[in-house]
Amino acid sequence: MIVTLNSLPGSNVEAISKLLALQLGMKYLSKEVLLEKVAKKFKQSVNEIEKSIADEKFVEMLKEVISEEAKGAHIIIDWPFACWAASESVKIFLYVPQKARADAITRKEKVPLADAKEKVSKEEDELRTRMLSLLGVNIYDAKNFDLVLNIDKLGIENTTSVIIKYLKGIKTR
Repeated sequence: MIVTLNSLPGSNVEAISKLLALQLGMKYLSKEVLLEKVAKKFKQSVNEIEKSIADEKFVEMLKEVISEEAKGAHIIIDWPFACWAASESVKIFLYVPQKARADAITRKEKVPLADAKEKVSKEEDELRTRMLSLLGVNIYDAKNFDLVLNIDKLGIENTTSVIIKYLKGIKTR
């Protein structure tokens, strides 16, 4: 089973992904790990691979790496781009309101709230635009996901519990 988590910038999806992988005994693959694996497999530098993300060839290379990683193992990926490259994945979207994400960035990075809100908004717009142009998919449209959760008041542990319950309740292909 391939589980892909997608979220808005500042939603703490990495911590949720890692905890899910730990609790379910699944392999966790971050964007950085996937880029390194693609680079190694195709004998290129990570820098070269990152520059080719907009190419159709990169999508095919990423699909190949994800497919190989999923053979004999269940994996969790929290990179929005991989969410669409792994078309047979269980797609989960984690939503947190913009103000809560900006508050978290303010606490973490010790920046003014106005700056954090601007950063969140800019990153969100850039990601939406980039994914729409690269993949033709609005990555924030709920109908593109198997499960959508507002995790604002759930916290990491409760979010993980809800996702685990969902995953145990679905039939895998």
